[in-house]
Amino acid sequence: MPEPILCKICGRRRPKRACPAVYGDICALCCGNERENTLTCPLECAYLQEAHRHEKPLDIPERDLANTDIPVSESFVTEHEELVLFCVYALLQAALRTAGAVDTDLLAALEALVKTHRTLESGLMYETISENAIAAAIQRSFSASLDDYQKLREEREALSPVRNSDVLKTLAFLHRVGQQNQNGRPRGRLFIDLLHHMTPDKPVDERAPSIILT
Repeated sequence: MPEPILCKICGRRRPKRACPAVYGDICALCCGNERENTLTCPLECAYLQEAHRHEKPLDIPERDLANTDIPVSESFVTEHEELVLFCVYALLQAALRTAGAVDTDLLAALEALVKTHRTLESGLMYETISENAIAAAIQRSFSASLDDYQKLREEREALSPVRNSDVLKTLAFLHRVGQQNQNGRPRGRLFIDLLHHMTPDKPVDERAPSIILT
């Protein structure tokens, strides 16, 4: 009599779903317990997508949000939609291209980017580099994309560069969005997934970002 097929993680229960993270079948309990805790789940996993749709983000008090001294109004986001969408796309691609990147890495990268552009506003050129190596890699990728974007505006479209103050506001805005849209799991990528759904080639779905504008 053939041995019963058991969950690839616990080895006790019968598997109910295919898990791309372990390249095997696992039980529903292990899927729920280990998802983004011990497992690096691909964003395209249907079970991860379902979980993200129903997952309640961490409750971050408004007083704990970063850079609230940088005001970002709804009208700013609307009027600078192209810049916002560019930053969303560039940050997403930077995170996806950086092996092992999770929400905390992306938030650390955004924190350092905000500090860098704050310094530029004061007239100094000093780049703050995150001590987190993964975050630093995301920073470098985003900054390179921003440089290319500015060159494209100038050389091909004969437009003036985007003002640093507008870049700063956009980065501060996205940092706060990220703070409000994380699930607290060690390998959580709720925020990265949200950026994925905010990119222009994705249809608008029910997961509008939870945003506090100040």
